[in-house]
Amino acid sequence: MPRYLITNTRLFNGDTVISDSTNILIENGRIAQISETQPPTLPPETITIDGSGKTLIPGLIDAHVHAFREELFLKRAIKYGVTTVLDMHNEPTWFRYLKNIADERDDVADIRSACHAATVKDGWPATLVRVTAKDDSIEELIGKWPDLTRPEAAEEYVTTTIDSGASYIKLFLESGEGFDMPFPVRPLPTPTAEVQKAVVQAAHKYDKITVAHAVDLKSTKQALAVGVDGLSHSCAESIDQECIDAFKRNNAFVISTLTVHASGSGEEQESREWFSRNLPDDEKEKLSSCLKFTHPPILMKNACETIRKLKDAGIDIVCGTDSSLPFPGLLSGVSLHHELWLCVNRCGLTPLEALRSATGITSRRMQIPDRGIIKEGMPADIVLVNGDPTRNIEALDEIVGVWRNGEKFG
Repeated sequence: MPRYLITNTRLFNGDTVISDSTNILIENGRIAQISETQPPTLPPETITIDGSGKTLIPGLIDAHVHAFREELFLKRAIKYGVTTVLDMHNEPTWFRYLKNIADERDDVADIRSACHAATVKDGWPATLVRVTAKDDSIEELIGKWPDLTRPEAAEEYVTTTIDSGASYIKLFLESGEGFDMPFPVRPLPTPTAEVQKAVVQAAHKYDKITVAHAVDLKSTKQALAVGVDGLSHSCAESIDQECIDAFKRNNAFVISTLTVHASGSGEEQESREWFSRNLPDDEKEKLSSCLKFTHPPILMKNACETIRKLKDAGIDIVCGTDSSLPFPGLLSGVSLHHELWLCVNRCGLTPLEALRSATGITSRRMQIPDRGIIKEGMPADIVLVNGDPTRNIEALDEIVGVWRNGEKFG
């Protein structure tokens, strides 16, 4: 495995800029040394990279994706410095397939998953999949999803999901009211509050955090009332003080997902096209289109207001996109750059705060302590960029190098 020395670089460690001129030695896949002076002697095969005018940051984490079984998803992610993705509902066999690829290779992003999220028959996302999928075998998959109708079934669901490989537990609380789609009923069925609470308690018993899908105000408050640790979407309705107080009581975080809200409502076409400007034609077409399947009050501008209010209240913001291969308006990797840009330009986060939301804060809140931070002894999942993204988030557009487990990509 090559040994690298990156010299004279600005270092953002996932929390703060610790130096404007640092030397980082990468050895055996890990951060071997961080110093303001270069090591006195190094083997001649050491690859030295001049980091002058550049910034070294932790590998970015997209905290909300749906990778399904697509290796391409992980390949695209790492091109943009996204070294870890957190899948929020997937078939356990598909997840393990991708995880095996990520464990064997360093030219793809790593992946964690919730595996099967907690839902009920004919609830979300089964209704969405039935409307949008073109695969005749989809009913066979949906038939394997949880149908949680009794609190007594919660612990077995949680243990089975953990055994299948889940790193965290997700719940679906989606009424479908804000979607322009031909659902058979409205509101959609969801697990009862008693079942939701039992799932949260069982997850905590086994030291797993819980995140809940909720996009409207009522569902967001319901999720917080049963004790979830985080919301997998920013509420796309205007939130009130009661909701903010509930976040505080739970010490809950929120995953931003502004890019999917923008695609869903048809907002932000100009910025989508800007982020697609240098892509191949097929990727450009996918990213510059949009879902446009929600209606007021489920709007991206309300989701941005939610992020602004929660940030001002001291709530942790975690950066995630809800990217998947099927969804137009989103593309693995580059959409996280778009998400960070939206956090800065639409929600009032500083570039430094936005970077924290895709690195150190995610590491802490999603319980992945070996990701999203740079310190000696940690895996060398790092990104070197021209300029200073802690001051100008658009500097992420100029990636010089991406390393995963000390192996340089590209």
